[in-house]
Amino acid sequence: MTRTDADLGEKTQHRVRNERRGTNLPRVADYNQMLVLDLIRRSEGISRVELVQRTGLSAQTLSNIARRLVDAHLIRQSGRVHSGAGAPRTIFEVEENGRYAVGLHIDPARLTCILMNLAGDVVATTVESTPATPDPADVLNAIEASIGRLITESGADRSRIAGIGVATPGPIDLTQGAVIGAPNLPGWEIVQLRSELSARMGLPVIIEKDSTAAAQGEIWNADEKPDNLAFIYLGTGVAAGIVLDGEIMRGASANIGDIGHLSADPDGPICYCGGRGCLSATAMPATLVASAVAQGVLHSVDVSDAHAVEVALAELGRIATAGHPTAIGILDRAAHGFGRVAGQLVNMLDLDAIVFGGPQWETFRPSFLRVVPAIVERLFMGRDLHHVDVRGTSIGDPVGAVGAASLAMWSTTFDTPGRLYLTS
Repeated sequence: MTRTDADLGEKTQHRVRNERRGTNLPRVADYNQMLVLDLIRRSEGISRVELVQRTGLSAQTLSNIARRLVDAHLIRQSGRVHSGAGAPRTIFEVEENGRYAVGLHIDPARLTCILMNLAGDVVATTVESTPATPDPADVLNAIEASIGRLITESGADRSRIAGIGVATPGPIDLTQGAVIGAPNLPGWEIVQLRSELSARMGLPVIIEKDSTAAAQGEIWNADEKPDNLAFIYLGTGVAAGIVLDGEIMRGASANIGDIGHLSADPDGPICYCGGRGCLSATAMPATLVASAVAQGVLHSVDVSDAHAVEVALAELGRIATAGHPTAIGILDRAAHGFGRVAGQLVNMLDLDAIVFGGPQWETFRPSFLRVVPAIVERLFMGRDLHHVDVRGTSIGDPVGAVGAASLAMWSTTFDTPGRLYLTS
């Protein structure tokens, strides 16, 4: 009997579904072990029977994996529970302190370090101003001291720290593990961030673009397969982390998401790129602070100083919350610009969620949640097919550091992010 193209396509789709359930993959044993561990991590307790049902693995294979994970102190057997008239079921839980990972978020205004355990809980945090210096060594010294203090004060067993994940402004070169010419970090022409930090701390280091790390942070503790979403990162700069069909997108050089030159205002000023009304020219924190100073809402601010801009933007937000019409107008105009950009992303990528977060999110939150959803709804051409949710991050300020820590955990304990979500 001749197989049709439709038959072959159907068989291919079936094979892909099976692969995501942990069968017939390269490095099958490693993948299956990681799959089981992630399912246990995401649950409050899951039985051996449920694990067999959800993974498609045999009971014997599942038992072997569970034994290895228990021996490695990554999961524990928490007890037995009766299910109807059947036999008691063994329940597994993640061993929260079986692994830790450090997450570092480098923003030109602040350095955020967290220590996260295997369950995804943040057990310690430090935040300090990024040294305003053209010498990257000064920033690296501050990072080394901050991470060292974080580990010491947490009391965590250093031998259980899997590694350090770093969320950094781009552009990044993943092959070198380097930051290349980050526009908001003076003097960072080429900084070998991965090798420098690994040598200083004696731990494996993985680097990621800040917006991509933030998107990973947002889905790290998701109970279900994540949406098709854009995480719009709001810091000294802005960018978007993209998740499609539950997988983090990175692009050819891992620098996906530069949204600064999408049009935020068709009648806006000419940007240095040659475009008109780009987000970079109309709605960056420094631009908004400069506008507030020019209109007498804020006192004079050195807009080349990232920390000073962060402080001034927070003050602008407080003034707007108090009802100052000019301050409200400045932030609302920024919200309209981001709404237009979000609408472009939704149409281009067929997203069902726009998530905002990052160091400056709390300042923008009132205006953005009031203004952006209606703009996205109006601009989205597929509005009759599905709704687009516009929301703030569920993680809060440290979302970039959480994402960086989860990537460090993935790279040493789990498989590639996104591949561990099961299809229904």
